[in-house]
Amino acid sequence: MITPIARSVVGSPMLQNLDLKTEIKHQRATGTLPGMLSFWERSMLHALAARTWRGDGTIIDGGSFFGSSLVATASGLRANPVTAGVDMTRFPGGKPVHGYELGFLPAPGSDKVDPHREFGGVKYKLGDSFVPILQDNIAPYNDLIDLHIGDLNEERWDGSPIEIAFIDVCKTARLNAHVSTQFYPAMIPGNSTLINQDFFFDRLPWVKVTMGYLKDYYRWEGQVFTSSIYSSVKAVPQDVADYDPYTEASYEECLAYHDAVEFPGIERKWQFFLALSRGYLMALKHRKDDALGHLRAVQDDYADILGDLEENPRGNQFRLDRAVRQISNGNIFKVS
Repeated sequence: MITPIARSVVGSPMLQNLDLKTEIKHQRATGTLPGMLSFWERSMLHALAARTWRGDGTIIDGGSFFGSSLVATASGLRANPVTAGVDMTRFPGGKPVHGYELGFLPAPGSDKVDPHREFGGVKYKLGDSFVPILQDNIAPYNDLIDLHIGDLNEERWDGSPIEIAFIDVCKTARLNAHVSTQFYPAMIPGNSTLINQDFFFDRLPWVKVTMGYLKDYYRWEGQVFTSSIYSSVKAVPQDVADYDPYTEASYEECLAYHDAVEFPGIERKWQFFLALSRGYLMALKHRKDDALGHLRAVQDDYADILGDLEENPRGNQFRLDRAVRQISNGNIFKVS
C-alpha cells in the first residue's frame, strides 16, 4: 500500500522502511554539498545504500553534476555494515559505485541569456567544465567511486550485476534509450532498485513511455519529489531493452505506455505535471492539434492549482503557459 511520508513523498513499505524522516535530519545537518538534488532525494540514496545494499551488484549514478548524489550514496555505503566484508574486486574497476557525468551544462544559445548560475553558493558559468568541482566534492570517497567523464552515449556497460541505479541523465530520448539498453538488463532480477529522477516532471515524456513499456519488469514503490522509485520484478531481456518504445512504437502505443502505470497517492501538482508531459508527447509525435486540445482540457481540469504566477513565477501556470507556447510555435524544449 502506498501511503504519504511527507510533502511530495509517498511510498510502499519498501520506501517507508528507509525511515526518511529520520535520515533527512542528518542530511540537512551534514549535507552541505551544492547541487540540484533535494535533501529528501539525497536522504533516499543514502538510506538505500546504507540499509538495502547487499554487495551483490554495482551502484550506478547517471548524471552526477556536482556530486551530491554520489556523496549521499557513498556515505551510505560507509555506514552499511556489509561494506567492510565485500570483495571489491568483483566490481568493474574494483569500485562499487560508478558515476557518469558529461561535465558541463550547455551554454545558452543566445547572448540575451545570462550564463551565470549559482548552486548552493558555488558560482558556475554555463558552458564551462565543472569537473574540478565534482572531483573535489567526491574526493573523500575515491576508494568507492569510479567516475566516468564524457558522453554517456559513448559508454558501454560490461553486463556486471547492478543492485541500485539512480538515473538522472535522460534529458534526451537518445540518452533514455541508451540507459535502457546498457543498464536495465544488468539489474539483478527481483532484487534491485531503480530510481528515475526525471520522472515526475512536466517534460521528458520518453521516460514515462519507457517505464510504462517496462511495467511488467518493475514495480512502482513510490515518489520522492521528482524521483520515481521502482523495484525489479524480473529480469529485463536484452531484446526487450533494445526496443525503444518512444521512437519505435505507434502514436497510440506511446500514449498507452505513458499512462500505463498508476501512481496512487501522489499530490495534484504531480498529476498536473504528468498531464503536461502527455501533451508534450502528443506534440513530439507531430499531433499538434491533439496536444493543444489536451492542454485546454488540462487547463479546465486543474484550474484550482493554476493562476499562481504572482506567488510562484515558475509554478504551475508558468508550466502550462510554456507548454502551450512551445507547442504552438514548434520550439519545444528549446527555451526555458
